[in-house]
Amino acid sequence: MRLGFVAYGTGLVLLLLADMLVSSLFSPDDISDWALLRSLIGISAVLPLIGLDQVLVRRPAASAQVLRLLSFQVPVLSCVVGVILFITEILPNWWIGSLLAIGSAASLAQFQYFRSHHKRVLSQLAQQGWKIAAFVMVGLMVVTGWRGDLILSGVLLVLTTNIVMAGAMLRLPPSQLHPQTTENVGKHYAIGSRFMVTTLLLAMSVYAEQVVVNRLGNSTDAALYFTSATYFLFPISFLNGYLAFLIGPWLRDNHDRFAGFLHTRWLVIVGFPAAAAALLNLLGWWLWQVVTPPVGQVDPVLQGLFFLMAFVRTLYALPSGYLGVFGMPHQHDILILLQIVALVPVVALFLGLRWVGFDLVHSVAAASALNWCCRTLVGYGMTAKIIWLRSGEPRV
Repeated sequence: MRLGFVAYGTGLVLLLLADMLVSSLFSPDDISDWALLRSLIGISAVLPLIGLDQVLVRRPAASAQVLRLLSFQVPVLSCVVGVILFITEILPNWWIGSLLAIGSAASLAQFQYFRSHHKRVLSQLAQQGWKIAAFVMVGLMVVTGWRGDLILSGVLLVLTTNIVMAGAMLRLPPSQLHPQTTENVGKHYAIGSRFMVTTLLLAMSVYAEQVVVNRLGNSTDAALYFTSATYFLFPISFLNGYLAFLIGPWLRDNHDRFAGFLHTRWLVIVGFPAAAAALLNLLGWWLWQVVTPPVGQVDPVLQGLFFLMAFVRTLYALPSGYLGVFGMPHQHDILILLQIVALVPVVALFLGLRWVGFDLVHSVAAASALNWCCRTLVGYGMTAKIIWLRSGEPRV
């Protein structure tokens, strides 16, 4: 576990340093491209996987079968993603989007494969490898002054990491890690398709805000939003990302302990994320004064909204992990419906703020903060409902 944490921490810290270098030393156009790359890596993987990456965690005995399915569907569906990104004018070429989707999907599948089989170091290397390479690339750009195509360069880094981790998978095939069985493919897709929708909603919640700012605003807007997120939001990922990494397999084996903890230690569950978000928010403010990024002074509205997002995103790690392991297909249907309904006030807030004259970055951040509050309330409500049903208590 220690080496896994080192790999995780190294990747996240180096990516944060790369973000700080880009936001401090690059032009607004380059910052905009970098921010778009970071966002699309998280979004483009969802459709090609159809949720089968989550099935790898739930059903390690079906790893070989699931990997065969992924080897066919990922390239085909990634081309669809590439065309969508081209038609919507988010990327200039469909093939760049397709390669990005292939690399992102493969990275996530490799991460979940090793995670399911408790190979934590390899799992983290699959997810963090491109981030380490990205820091090296950005560092070379800073030292040499060379500025290449940041999006294409990032895609190549992700694909290179995929190839390296594929070699590790060949040395540790599914049959060596867990006795393998062949299960009903329909069952994989029945739960996987639900995971795809919930993951897409999650990915859009995490990454779409930057895409919206890039698409509707200018490079200055994109640079301000990304720089503010770098100092006030991204650092909390060090905490909630590793918590999410550990929580799924642990919950799978410790359901009753978790249910008891949720009931008796709710003050800790709320208080710890709040304290961590506040501490990192203050640290971000101090670093901003030291580094003085070119976008100007700290925007206090963005700082406050990013604090709220950091807090609720950390809270969300627990119900997200629980529902991923124990949620049944019909329960995921309810979860999806509730999350879609919760988007109504989010969209209304964004449009309303724009209508009364609020600027784009504040409108997007406010809508994103409300979205995370709604998602977290829905997640804990569904978790409590499933725990109650599993306890066998009679309905009242």
